[in-house]
Amino acid sequence: MGFAGTTCLVTGGYGFVGSNLVHRLLAEGAHVRVVDALIAGHGGTRLNLAEASGVDVLEARIGAPEVADLVAGADLIFNVAGQVSHTASMRDPLTDLELNAIDHARFLETVRRVNPDARLVHTSTRQVYGRADRLPADELTAARPVDVNGVAKWAGERLHMVYSDAYGMAATALRLTNTYGPRQRLTSDELGVLPVFIRKALRDEPIEIFGDGSQRRDCMHVDDVVEALLAATAPAGVGRTYNVGHSVDHSLAEIAGIVVAAAGSSSEVRTVTWPSEHARLDIGSFATDSTRIAVELGWKASIDLTDGMRSTLAFYREHPEYLA
Repeated sequence: MGFAGTTCLVTGGYGFVGSNLVHRLLAEGAHVRVVDALIAGHGGTRLNLAEASGVDVLEARIGAPEVADLVAGADLIFNVAGQVSHTASMRDPLTDLELNAIDHARFLETVRRVNPDARLVHTSTRQVYGRADRLPADELTAARPVDVNGVAKWAGERLHMVYSDAYGMAATALRLTNTYGPRQRLTSDELGVLPVFIRKALRDEPIEIFGDGSQRRDCMHVDDVVEALLAATAPAGVGRTYNVGHSVDHSLAEIAGIVVAAAGSSSEVRTVTWPSEHARLDIGSFATDSTRIAVELGWKASIDLTDGMRSTLAFYREHPEYLA
C-alpha cells in the first residue's frame, strides 16, 4: 500500500527498529506519531529521532491511558515496543512480563476501544522457538522459549492474534531474527551480540565469543526489517504470523570476522568459557525459514551481511555519539 498521507503510530519509536521505521515512514510522506517510555537500558534514545521533524511524540508506557489520544485516528499502528534482553528478563522476570505482555494487553484494549479498524503490525522474535527441534525453523516449528523474555514476547504475539481472531482487528505478527544496523544501542552488552561485535571492532578491542564460536545465526539489516514491516500491512497478512530472517546463516566466529574485516579493525577474535548466566540460556544454532512471508507478501531479505556491516560501520563512524 502507499503510505503518503497516512497517519502512522509507532510504539517504541525512539528504539532501534522503531526509529528506523519512523525515518522511512516520514520519507514516504506519512504523518507519524510515536510513543516510547524511554526506559533506561532498553535501547531507546531521543538521539534516534533528533533529525526527524514533524513527529508527534508521547513519552509514556504503551499501556498508559493517555496513549489513546495517539491511537485515535491512526491508519496504521506498528507495535514495536518491548524489552529485548534475555539475561535481564531472568534477573527481573516480572518487569519483562509487564513490558512485553501486560502492557501489550493494555495497549490492545486501547486499540479495541478507540480505533479497532486500524491496521496493526506487531514485532515478535525468533526467540520464541528457543532450542528449535528442527532447522531452519518455520512458523510450524514448536515454540520452546528458554527464558522469560521469550515467554513474554510469545505471550504478546499471541495476544495480538487473539484480538485479531476474536474482535476482527487486522493484526499481523513478525518474528524477527538477529538484527543490526544504524541507530542500534552499542554501549550495552545485553542487547545481542551484533552491537557488541560492532562496538568492539570500532574500538579495536578484543571480541570474545562464548563457547567454540560454531553456533550459527542468520543476521538481518534493519532496512530489511523495515521493508518487512511495511510489507506486513498488506491485506493478505491479516491474522498471520511470519518469520522474518535471512536465508544465509553464519557461525558466530564467521560473523565476528566479517565485522572486523568490514571495520578494518585490529580486534582479536577469541573464544571464552560460557558464563553460567548465559550458558543456561544458550539455544545453540538457529536458522530462519522465511518462505511464508516470501510467498504470501513478496518479502525477502536482500542485504548481504558484509555489505550491511560496511554501511552500518560507516554510519557509526559518521555518528560517534552512539559510542559515547
